[in-house]
Amino acid sequence: MKIGLIGLALSGKTTVFNAVSQGNVEVGGYRSQKGEVNLGRVLVPDPRVDWLAELNQSEKKTYAEVEYIDVACFSGDKESHQEEEVPAALRDCDAFAHVVRSFTDPNSLHPRGSIDVRRDVKALDEELIFADLITIEKRLNKVGRQAKLVKDDKVRGEYELLRKTKALLEEEQPLRAVEFSANEARIIRGYRFFSEKSLLVIINVGEDDIANMDAIAAEFADLTTQPHVELVVICGKVQMELAQLPEEDRQSFLDDFGLPGAALDRMIQKSYDLLGLISFLTSADKETRAWTIKRGTTAVEAAGVIHEDFQRGFIRAQVVAFDDLHRYGSEAEARKQGLVRLEGKDYIIKDGDEILFRFNV
Repeated sequence: MKIGLIGLALSGKTTVFNAVSQGNVEVGGYRSQKGEVNLGRVLVPDPRVDWLAELNQSEKKTYAEVEYIDVACFSGDKESHQEEEVPAALRDCDAFAHVVRSFTDPNSLHPRGSIDVRRDVKALDEELIFADLITIEKRLNKVGRQAKLVKDDKVRGEYELLRKTKALLEEEQPLRAVEFSANEARIIRGYRFFSEKSLLVIINVGEDDIANMDAIAAEFADLTTQPHVELVVICGKVQMELAQLPEEDRQSFLDDFGLPGAALDRMIQKSYDLLGLISFLTSADKETRAWTIKRGTTAVEAAGVIHEDFQRGFIRAQVVAFDDLHRYGSEAEARKQGLVRLEGKDYIIKDGDEILFRFNV
């Protein structure tokens, strides 16, 4: 899973990247480096992995991963927009995380002179939409010529879909909010439109608003009424400082600020929810591991995530829900309660299922 961190100038986007990736990218000067992309791989915190590894005395623990990329900031001005202002690296992202400034700093004023979360969310969405319009104009010209020269229903259907999509974009409607048919959605995905990607809005507050984060989240909850949009409120500066501390000092740091836990954990979980991802677990003496799959994945498909031989020779999946395993303390006790079961290839994997696949090749 790859998340693109995007935002307007001086929003704290790179600060958030440093926090989530425990990196040291220079804050402030990076916004002028249009072609540079910073990558950070992040382990997804999962206490279920820790518990299972201890239960089975695993030699190794492997958590799920999320990849975040940090690119140059956006201008937020669709009137002066150029196609290259949206970095091409963002096309490969599964979703975007838009860092929106909600803090004041007399030494670093907002480029637009004031703090306005809704204005900034709208401004960046407009920039993504404008970039998609440039893409669609080019493709329309090409497909339009083909539709005139060749009697092909597939080409004609694509042309009509592009015209429909262009009209939606011209109404400033991001494509993530549009309900396409299954076939239309498949074609649209092929274009990797920017405004079609799911969006996590990260409201970046100052230290003086840490105590008000829940109220701020409630104030802007309406932003998530649009499909495929989630929201989280964090203080990027504090989270970056926290990420750079030794593990043993982090809890006292959180206590000093009155924080119940690392907001970045919530940010990662929101990213999972946004993309419809879940984790299933495998555990033995050699390794305990979390595997990332799409919600709705069948047992035989999940087996293939581990190894193609598991899928090809799939027989059964031995499944126990983590919550049941945790409640009774061991697989033996869960089995006595009838909670360890065998499932076939069409079983839909649930988040937290601990699975042993039986296969033969």
